[in-house]
Amino acid sequence: MLPASEKLIVALDVPDAATALGYVQAIGESVNFYKVGMQLYFAEGNALIAELLKRKKKIFLDLKINDIPETVGKAVASVSKLGVDYLTLFTQPPQINAARETLKACGSSMKLLNVTVLTSDASDFAAVNARAKLSLEAGAHGLICSGMETAELRRHYGDEAILVNPGIRPGGAASHDQKRVVTPRMAIEAGATNIVVGRPITEAPDAAQAAQAILREIYSVQS
Repeated sequence: MLPASEKLIVALDVPDAATALGYVQAIGESVNFYKVGMQLYFAEGNALIAELLKRKKKIFLDLKINDIPETVGKAVASVSKLGVDYLTLFTQPPQINAARETLKACGSSMKLLNVTVLTSDASDFAAVNARAKLSLEAGAHGLICSGMETAELRRHYGDEAILVNPGIRPGGAASHDQKRVVTPRMAIEAGATNIVVGRPITEAPDAAQAAQAILREIYSVQS
């Protein structure tokens, strides 16, 4: 089981490295895992990844890669050299298989997570489960899924699949553009491997305090 400090992934959904690293500095040693999405990665590139690794942080690179299988495989080969821990795809079985075979050839331990349904979209379990089944059978290590489906997915696919829940909102926090949201406690109790929290931490008056409150929820479930 992952320690609580690695179950919480803080989303650095900001436009530049200075802002991102400011949050990392403010949050301190209590959080070890950060998400870098398209906005930040396209602005700052691999230099930011290197800086986070220098600070001994784990990295979830959320690029939702999709193209023809050969191109996906080559993209994954490039990303595998960076030292990130998780990479997202948003694609189909041939592409997932190409990505997994690439990792095997590279000897990389990076984990591939395929997106089921975006948490900004309304959906039902049947649609999510169809995506989950094709993803895991094609070789994805895990899934990006709402906390609303996590317990059922865990029952279907067991303990090995990595289940990462975005759209997490502490009680009382605004849901913003997310439609399928749950609290940190609900997600962890349902069996999430990791939860991703952005604005409730980065927009809080005290980011470190907000992160620590969520970590306490996680510890309370695991203890």
